[in-house]
Amino acid sequence: MMMASTNATTLRWVGFILALIGAMTSTSSCLAFVPQPVPSTHCVALSMSSTLFQPTQTSLDKLDNLKLSIKKPRGASISVEYSRLNNELSDGDLKILSMQLRRSAKAAAIWSSDVESIAKLVKEQESARGDFPGPLPVIYSGSLSDADVVKTVVDGGVTAVVADYGASLDEAVTSLLSEVGIIWKVSSLDEMKEVQQSENMGNVILLSKEVLPASIDDDASDDELAESLSNKSVVTIAQIQSMMPANAEIQLGKDLAKLGVSSLVLEQACVGDEEDVKYTSYAIEE
Repeated sequence: MMMASTNATTLRWVGFILALIGAMTSTSSCLAFVPQPVPSTHCVALSMSSTLFQPTQTSLDKLDNLKLSIKKPRGASISVEYSRLNNELSDGDLKILSMQLRRSAKAAAIWSSDVESIAKLVKEQESARGDFPGPLPVIYSGSLSDADVVKTVVDGGVTAVVADYGASLDEAVTSLLSEVGIIWKVSSLDEMKEVQQSENMGNVILLSKEVLPASIDDDASDDELAESLSNKSVVTIAQIQSMMPANAEIQLGKDLAKLGVSSLVLEQACVGDEEDVKYTSYAIEE
């Protein structure tokens, strides 16, 4: 009797252990084959906007100031890009150029990717506070990959920076961007719609060349873009190359404004030579 009881107990333990091993094996197999979700680049961007990226009041105020400067009741405003290229302007000459872009050319804003010039442009524009015309917004359009560079332009008082929608940003950079306005650069109409529908992203969007129609006569492309531009609460910006053959940028700008683009940026309109102010004044007036 004792031997039979011992054997029965042993068999129950063996059965229990085998069942436990079976359950563990089954669980392990299930876990091994369960696909783990991989966040898309867009999800990262949206997550950044709603959690990590929380704009401060300073950021929102700067974005509001920018919108006041570049959004017109009718038509499109025109901003200019300063690109130093190979022409080294002295601080005095850069100061004069900045003043003339405000007073003579009547630009809506100044864009630049030249880190060293940002603070100088901001300082000159701020000297016009309380005057008419008042200070122009200064926008940094260069790389955001280096936190030291971003800190330099933020400390320099830049109004806003251009950030690629969907790009992965360093945590230190994200923290710095909470103090400036953000212009989101989109590379597709789908991205544009995502930004429009998302909270805490702001509503100023730079349309990349991929979004703009290859030809202004491309009716299908025009219709789709025009539909996306119909949301007038969003400020949209398009860059066009300056000094095109036969001044084609003038007509292109008018066509994009007709489609509903809020603001235009003349790329490399100012390169540090004697034609800068003359050309920008002509292009903006036309």
